[in-house]
Amino acid sequence: MTLPMDRRAQLLSRIVEALLERGAADLSLRPLAERVGTSARLLIYHFGSKEQLVAAALAEVRAHIGASLRTRASEVQPQTLSALIMMVWAWATETRNQPYFRLLFEVDGLAMFDRLSFSDEVRRANSDVWITLIDRAAGRLAQGGELFSAHSTLILGAFSGLLQERLSTGDEARTTQALRTLVDLITQGAAAPTEQQGHRP
Repeated sequence: MTLPMDRRAQLLSRIVEALLERGAADLSLRPLAERVGTSARLLIYHFGSKEQLVAAALAEVRAHIGASLRTRASEVQPQTLSALIMMVWAWATETRNQPYFRLLFEVDGLAMFDRLSFSDEVRRANSDVWITLIDRAAGRLAQGGELFSAHSTLILGAFSGLLQERLSTGDEARTTQALRTLVDLITQGAAAPTEQQGHRP
């Protein structure tokens, strides 16, 4: 006998697949229910509302992102701020990961226009996914952790904007170079005062 929570988990997995494939802009429960092999009534039973359903799907997306990035970090083990940021960039722009970020960007846009309503907690969770993952990794760096702390808003804002630009235009070379230039400017700017002090008469 399949327990209710097992059925909910199965449905949630299919819902995430459907959202990754088609997005959330024109989301309606009846067509979604047909795609995942159930009824709109049962979706309401398991999730409560369309917004709660999307919130549950986003939690699954964030969990996937977190697990995948932690695996990549354990494999690469970046030691500098530049290596960390470019590792995350290479991972995020892989073809298999792009649908997850497209969905997060789309849902953020829909929420800004009140086409989807979420609690403050869910809104914060969607934005905090980057801050939490990269901040934890930066704290373990052999070099550059303090640089990230000093410039985290700039780095994360640029990263998010450039990732959205990359997904929108497909221009990998330009967006990658822009991110690399920003990180180089930050690291070189931090090194400059030390070099100037070393040449002080």
